[in-house]
Amino acid sequence: YGYRSTDVARALRAFAGLPMVTVEDGSVVATALDLAEKGMDFADALHLGKSAHCEGLATFDRELIKAAKIEPQ
Repeated sequence: YGYRSTDVARALRAFAGLPMVTVEDGSVVATALDLAEKGMDFADALHLGKSAHCEGLATFDRELIKAAKIEPQ
């Protein structure tokens, strides 16, 4: 929709900070938002964060594969 990733991340952080909103795995979401601000797709960053305790992550998404090799887990 033409919004910058930093603006979307800021809005999602504000939304998550509302008293009536509960976020599952807040630290994983916060890290995913950090990665999204650096250019990684938010959904990819969230999948990567949620799979951190796993032995591996299977995907056909070549962009996620490249990003996962670069970003610390």
